[in-house]
Amino acid sequence: MKAEFAPRRRSARKIFAGALTAFALAGAAEARAQQNPLHSLTNTLGWTTDAGDGPDFVQQSRPDGKTMGYSALAGAEKKRVPVKKPEELKADQDKLVADRAQADAKRKQLQGASVDAVAPSKAAPIKDE
Repeated sequence: MKAEFAPRRRSARKIFAGALTAFALAGAAEARAQQNPLHSLTNTLGWTTDAGDGPDFVQQSRPDGKTMGYSALAGAEKKRVPVKKPEELKADQDKLVADRAQADAKRKQLQGASVDAVAPSKAAPIKDE
């Protein structure tokens, strides 16, 4: 019984291996960035086609890509803050220390000032209409 099914299994394996090889070669022939390999296979078999650019009136109705304010998903490279030199860092740190000292002096001055107590005001009477 096993002997009868062995040739069928071998032929099925050969067909599967051939189909897999053909699929890999078809995908490699049309290797493009970010393309669906199934789509390239269906194009190779003739089941589907690429849409192309379209007729002239479609191309004329599209807005200009440079002037429509489109931002790419990857984004434009941002301008980076230039690296500061050690003397510039030292000057910035000195300025921060001076600002902190000035703020501390102002806080101490305000803490030492006396504040007059304020009497709470009475709530307005409720009038019924």
